[in-house]
Amino acid sequence: GYLEPCGCQQRPLGGIDRIARVVENERAAAPNAALVAAGNLFFSEPRIEERMLYQERAKAESLTGILTGLHLAAFAPGPSDFAMGPDTWRRLSESVRAPALAANAGMQGVRLLDAGGAKVGIVGVSDFRPAVGDPAQGAPAATDPVEATRTAVASARAQGATVVVVLASTPRRAARSIASSVEGVDFVVAAREEANAAPPPERVGRAYLLTAPNQGKFLGVLDLFLRGDGAFQDASESSVQAGRARLDARITELRDRLAGWERDPSVDRAAVATQRERLADLERQRGNLAAPPAPATGRYFRARAIEVSTDVAKLPAVATQIATYFRNVNEHNRVEYATLRAPSPRRGVAFYTGIESCHDCHEEAYDVWRATPHSHAYRTLEDVSKNFNLSCVGCHVTGYRQPGGSEVVQNEGLRDVQCESCHGPGSAHVAARGAAPRRATIRRQTTAEFCATQCHTPEHSDHFNYAQYLPRILGPGHGRPIGSGDAGTADAAPVDATDAH
Repeated sequence: GYLEPCGCQQRPLGGIDRIARVVENERAAAPNAALVAAGNLFFSEPRIEERMLYQERAKAESLTGILTGLHLAAFAPGPSDFAMGPDTWRRLSESVRAPALAANAGMQGVRLLDAGGAKVGIVGVSDFRPAVGDPAQGAPAATDPVEATRTAVASARAQGATVVVVLASTPRRAARSIASSVEGVDFVVAAREEANAAPPPERVGRAYLLTAPNQGKFLGVLDLFLRGDGAFQDASESSVQAGRARLDARITELRDRLAGWERDPSVDRAAVATQRERLADLERQRGNLAAPPAPATGRYFRARAIEVSTDVAKLPAVATQIATYFRNVNEHNRVEYATLRAPSPRRGVAFYTGIESCHDCHEEAYDVWRATPHSHAYRTLEDVSKNFNLSCVGCHVTGYRQPGGSEVVQNEGLRDVQCESCHGPGSAHVAARGAAPRRATIRRQTTAEFCATQCHTPEHSDHFNYAQYLPRILGPGHGRPIGSGDAGTADAAPVDATDAH
């Protein structure tokens, strides 16, 4: 369900145009490569608001076209893939030209891939219950994933598979049960995890448990080296790094304890000496941990997680497909919602008036605002054809879908993150001009929680820190006394904007 990350992030990770470049590079290095996926593929949420249907369907269609071009080999679907019902699911899953594998849900259970003469069996199982709420309408009933995997793995082995990889679009506990109890499994790739970066491989029984990274921020790569039969050996750098981290924690803990014991005369000195030897042994182990060499004999693997950052160049053809999607959605929404307006304000309830009403009395604060990113938030969407995008516009206008506020197209006078975005609708404040209780008619100070829940969410503002961000929007007449210095100076203590007048 993700074409690209939110552009408001300080360091955005992901983007299928960058993933495509990584896939291209990996295939150049290893011709016998296959791209697989586990978890929600077409949609990111199991419930889609009615006004979002066109936009989300168009995104899924763009995604299927891109994945088809990347030669997706197989995928284990997730609960959100059925968010638009069985007909849309059927059309999308057929157009992506890769089998949907869910052995426990009446779908194909196995696909055999040829890797330079070796047969790799890809097995898929799914659980269509979302983390919250009921399954999407049309999601198939799923049986026990462990038993279904056992049957599918036996089928893969009977067809000559020398390696079996299970794509488990299930809660992690089910993926772990598969790894520990199903004979003939080499790797289980667990999806539907919230972790952004994949943890190192974990040995569970005779299999290894891997994690599919979330939202395409990383691309998981599993390099298999097939030499004979037998169990795989782990030669992953990430496993060594995890071992270092575990040893570092134990070393730090023991050092702290030794420091206390050495200051305590009641502690037996021989026991302290023993613990010093134990510390020295741990430090030797830590020093000997190096990147594991390739085993001399037998089969082994290396698991990697490639960060899909802005350092990765976009694949131009895929970037063009994404840009076309955004332009088409922008034009559709501009026409579709041209007359849609925000709810009318209720009698006696404050409504939005626009920044020009603030400017009359707060000219200095207005000048400070003009120098902040808030003042041109809408233009950043216009520059990339996203100003009518329903996923973006709400944080770039004022009073979105609120009584007397803005809508996706009808937002003239309320574009950008204006005063009322932080201080609340200002009609009562304007009407109270000159009255003694005027300050009570407006939100005088915005809290960190308000900012973090309205726009600066982890998904859209990954490095938001209230204490660091606040000074950037303060200045003389806006949170500081007039004449106190330039906007954005972090030294002065903030005061309420209304105190300056």
